[in-house]
Amino acid sequence: MTNENQFMIALGYCIFMLIIYFIYFKYPPKKINYLYGYRTRRSMQNYETWSFANKYAAKLLINFSIYSLFIPPLLYFLYPEYICIITIIVHTTLTLSVIYFTEIQLKIKFKKKKNQ
Repeated sequence: MTNENQFMIALGYCIFMLIIYFIYFKYPPKKINYLYGYRTRRSMQNYETWSFANKYAAKLLINFSIYSLFIPPLLYFLYPEYICIITIIVHTTLTLSVIYFTEIQLKIKFKKKKNQ
């Protein structure tokens, strides 16, 4: 596969994921469920935590996907033969980090509410 093809695939992947995350942001889950949305024990405690977690996670996913759009052009000049694999690894790492950051925000926000 040529470097140009890898570049187009990696960029297409980032754009596709951005579209998916935008749809998730635009149409968040209305009710707590086990199929769709940001589902962790902490986020599913009640509707308030559920709503906050889904909005926060969706915003982070969109931001991280926008940052990911800069990875393929940068890699095209640094490591052109590994554009696809590095883009997917970095994007997946950013996506998984959303769990960490969202859980921290849930803990901070709803710990304060319990103490009040």
